Order: sequence, then structure tokens, then C-alpha cells
Amino acid sequence: MTSYLFFDSNEYERGNFFNLGSKIQTEEGRSYELEEWIGRGGNAAVFQCRESATGEEYAIKFLMRTRIRNTKRFLREVKLLKLVTGDHIAKYHGTGRVRVRHNNSKKENSLPFIVMELANCNLQQMMSAESGALRYEQYAGQFRGLAKALASLHDHAVHRDIKPENILVVGERWQLSDYGLCTFVSVEEEDLTREEQNVGPKFWLSPEAHNRRLGRRDQINAASDVFQLAAVFWYVATGRHPSGILTFEDWKGPDKLFHLLHRSLFHDYKKRPQNGMEFFTALEEALIQ
Repeated sequence: MTSYLFFDSNEYERGNFFNLGSKIQTEEGRSYELEEWIGRGGNAAVFQCRESATGEEYAIKFLMRTRIRNTKRFLREVKLLKLVTGDHIAKYHGTGRVRVRHNNSKKENSLPFIVMELANCNLQQMMSAESGALRYEQYAGQFRGLAKALASLHDHAVHRDIKPENILVVGERWQLSDYGLCTFVSVEEEDLTREEQNVGPKFWLSPEAHNRRLGRRDQINAASDVFQLAAVFWYVATGRHPSGILTFEDWKGPDKLFHLLHRSLFHDYKKRPQNGMEFFTALEEALIQ
């Protein structure tokens, strides 16, 4: 068991870490023991943990940089994890705060955390291990599940950050995860993205996100998520990124999936499936052919 929180081993070696000042207990009353570090994102670190009462293992994500905007995004992710459920959605198991003290300070602070299902790996790691395209029987059911997960998410929010690293492999299921960049559908929810801010994963941006980065005022919408998920699907089926002008000769998967994925990658978002439900319905039709 460890009693330190850190972004990664380099940060730890430089003395940039937090000492735990309280036990890890969720709002729901479950207690956890911290285990080894798993990975890090822009503002958060993920560790493995073990529930004290049952011995079951989970992943626990700590927000390490607690600026106001970062904290609001983290709490938004908690809200979505509670709202959206399904076999192919990252599963929420609890949230709370833990007291910490930075190694070079006497001042105590508190860091929010989320407890989630523990993944075997992410999709990018799986693809790297396979060294190429996956077989149809490996991905067909997973595509259907992820498209359904996106449809469920779109009832509440637009993801904006779909990439292989944000699709977790949990047992036999691929799960859509990491809702830190989500924007809620409800107009009552604050948009936490500044006008000049780049939004989304660098290598998986939709055309709308690219144009926004170039100073245009394009709106990232549900069809942008469809583009990103279709791009990931193309990568899984072909082993290659769908950049450039795509033709049928570039496709390596079954013919029945080409036209839907090709349409979902159109530059003009109005010509794509407009949301996760449209994409899921079209995908189901294609899979049964």
C-alpha cells in the first residue's frame, strides 16, 4: 500500500508529490486502500485501489491540479458518470475528497477523486499489442456497444474527446470513458471552454475542432463525436488512421461497414449521422446485412 499521490515516477523522484492526510472514503461510505500508480492525464492521476471491506480492486482518479475550471470539469465528469449507465460506459463506484499535504509544504489541501471499474488496458494499448488491424469478430459487437453508449451520452452531453486512449478494455467489453471535456446539452449548464481554447484529442479532432483551432467559430456538436468514434472504428478495422481523402481501396474491413464509416467521416457534419442514436441505428442495420 502507498501513502503518496503523484502524477508519475519522474514527479515523485523530483519530490513533487502529496502525502495522504486522511483515509480514502467515498460519500457513499466505502473505504479504499491506495495501490500502484496506473497513469496520468492533463490534470489527474489514476491509481489502482482495493476496497477495504470486500478486497475488490478498482481504479481511482485524483484531480491533482485543482484550479477552479479544472475542479468544475472534474465535478462535471462525476455528474455524467452518475447519469449515464450501460455495459459500454465507464462504471462509477463512488466519489469523495481526500486531505493531502504537498511534500514541500505544511499546508493541507483536499483533492477530489472518483472510483471506477478497473480496466485491463485502453484500446490504443490493445491495438499496439496486436500490431495491426483487429478481426471483425473481435470488434463487431464492441462497435455496436460503443455506438449505443454514445447514443446514451448524447441524451445529456457531447463528449468531444473520443480517442483510442479514452476507450477502456474491461474484461470482454470496451467502454467509453473520460468525460472531462464534455459539454452538457442543457443550456443551463455553463460552457467551461474558452473561445480561444483548443478542444479535443490532437490526432482525432473533428473538422469542426480543427477549424476552431484555426480561429473559426465552428461549433463542436454531436456529429463531431460521431466523426471521432467513426475515425476510431476505421483505425481498429484497418490498422491505419483515416486521414486524407478516403476511398474504398483504403478500407480493409467488411464491405457492409464501409459506407456508414465513410459517410460518418465527411467534412461537412450535416452529411454525417447527426448524433449517437442515428449512428447506432445505422450501424445495427449494417451489421445484420
